[in-house]
Amino acid sequence: MLVTPSTTTHSIDFAKIRAKLKRCPYKQLTQASDIINWAMAQLTRGSAKRFLLQLRAACNWATAAGVIEDNPFSDMPKFKTTTDRTPDPFTPSEQHLILGTFQRSADYAYYAEFVEFLFLTGARPSEAIALDWEHISNERHIITFCQAVVEGVRKDTKTHQIRRFPINSQLQALFERIAEKADPATTTVFPGPKGSLIDQHNFASRAWRKTLQPLPIRYRPPYSMRHTFITSCLEKGIGVPQVASWVGNSPKTIWEHYAGVICVQDVPTFE
Repeated sequence: MLVTPSTTTHSIDFAKIRAKLKRCPYKQLTQASDIINWAMAQLTRGSAKRFLLQLRAACNWATAAGVIEDNPFSDMPKFKTTTDRTPDPFTPSEQHLILGTFQRSADYAYYAEFVEFLFLTGARPSEAIALDWEHISNERHIITFCQAVVEGVRKDTKTHQIRRFPINSQLQALFERIAEKADPATTTVFPGPKGSLIDQHNFASRAWRKTLQPLPIRYRPPYSMRHTFITSCLEKGIGVPQVASWVGNSPKTIWEHYAGVICVQDVPTFE
């Protein structure tokens, strides 16, 4: 029996499951172990967990309905819960090296502006992918983050709230460079190489990983660009409420996860 999108009854996740099933080279239920190994190797940990648990649930339903005899995903290994959520930012020199390498890359220079934007705003990659020109004020003073692209589907931001981000001179210059070479028919600020939306997984596993691989720095995922922006702002003395407003977090989250990773300053002397 083929593993197809119709094997799941969770219609709310239909598009996500379908996209993963199309990407997976293994299509038979008899290849369950190969499907598991593929998911663990090609998807993020959280995405792989959701994908495989949904497949197991679908096959449980199919078994109960008599469609299949056994659930090949029933003995799937358990996912260990990780509690290490400490941000891991890049240093300023690492940031400049990464951006410069993208700009000079023969294969992935296309993503240089996308990477620069993430470093300059601390936006979630899913929010940057969803950014349209209409979300940038005509005077290019304000960015409105109101959407995110997850598994190729546009949806609300992670917090389900709209936020506005002030555009500084670096961002203005970046947008001017992008606009000069942008296709007038394209509404997306950062379209993929073929004109469609950027595939976040493809960017992370190919462009990002392969660009960083030869560099003399410890590998961190693209999300660390967000950590870098937040910690840099805190180190420059910008207040926690302001940083939280810019990046779409609560002040409580910033305090809990970032207070321990900013550079330690000297204890002042007192009169």
